[in-house]
Amino acid sequence: MPDYFVFGGCLRSELTFPELTHAHGRAPNWMLRMGTLSRDGDAEVLSDAALSQTCRIRLTRGDGWFRYSHSCTGSFEVFAEGRRILFEPAAHGDLDGARTDFVSRVLPYCVDHASITWLHGSAVRIAAGAAAFLGPSGSGKSTIALALTRGGAEHLCDDTLPVEAGEKPVIWPGDDIIRLCSDSRTRLASSARAIRRESDGKFVMTRHEVGSAKSSSASNAPDQSRCPLNAIYILNPAESPQTGASVSRRLVPPTAAIPVLMQHLKLGPVMRREDPALLMKQLDAIVQSVPVYELTVSRDWSVVDEVVERVIAWHSHTGVAESQLTSA
Repeated sequence: MPDYFVFGGCLRSELTFPELTHAHGRAPNWMLRMGTLSRDGDAEVLSDAALSQTCRIRLTRGDGWFRYSHSCTGSFEVFAEGRRILFEPAAHGDLDGARTDFVSRVLPYCVDHASITWLHGSAVRIAAGAAAFLGPSGSGKSTIALALTRGGAEHLCDDTLPVEAGEKPVIWPGDDIIRLCSDSRTRLASSARAIRRESDGKFVMTRHEVGSAKSSSASNAPDQSRCPLNAIYILNPAESPQTGASVSRRLVPPTAAIPVLMQHLKLGPVMRREDPALLMKQLDAIVQSVPVYELTVSRDWSVVDEVVERVIAWHSHTGVAESQLTSA
């Protein structure tokens, strides 16, 4: 079975992942096999929701296991220690959708919740630290991250943002995947080969394909590829910002930042009973150490270079605490 580098660890899988980077010489942290799952009629139902007229997501758990079932892709059963996962594809199911489900929804559940907070966002390294961008789908997280990479930053992760809370929070490496909508791909990665196009219309590409893979590659040790988190930006796209500038930022007080960050958590549907209190503690540790800004950005491709230059300038100061840099 092939091994893949993802979230700072190694996945050994019977289901192939053409979008992931192959790992060599690593002991697997997680093992994904394909097979037939047992009936879960006696399981505790955590959630059962309709995504459309034809697709449902059902979350169940029993003694020593958790199951994520998507009627259009398949079901993943995660065993208690989080190292073993069994996958049963749906009849005539969408395997590309199953790959997306596994990387963005199932695998994060297998990583130690005691140290990692999973956010819906993208991040880049500028100088010695990382800048993270959060926002709802379509707000421009992937676009601004890739545009900054074109301006000299290093791409760290896209869509799934693992933050390790601590005295100085750090970002873990991602999955080497970049997801772009059609116009962003045309503007920023027109020559890059797309592995596939997902149901939401976004193109899935690797960082290598778009030319943004630098030192955070699978050849690095996980600890070496973790990056201090220097700032979090909540995207607020605007057709014409009231300030007249192409980009501006406003510092969000820590007490207000926690509920904002809660809106961008990745694991809401699969939380365990003990998780809400733990997440609040993690988020509090993050906002006490990392400034959170509302970032207002003009939705105008003609000012992209100006936006990139300004954001990089904010993070190029040396010896100045980010929390002191509150001006636009």
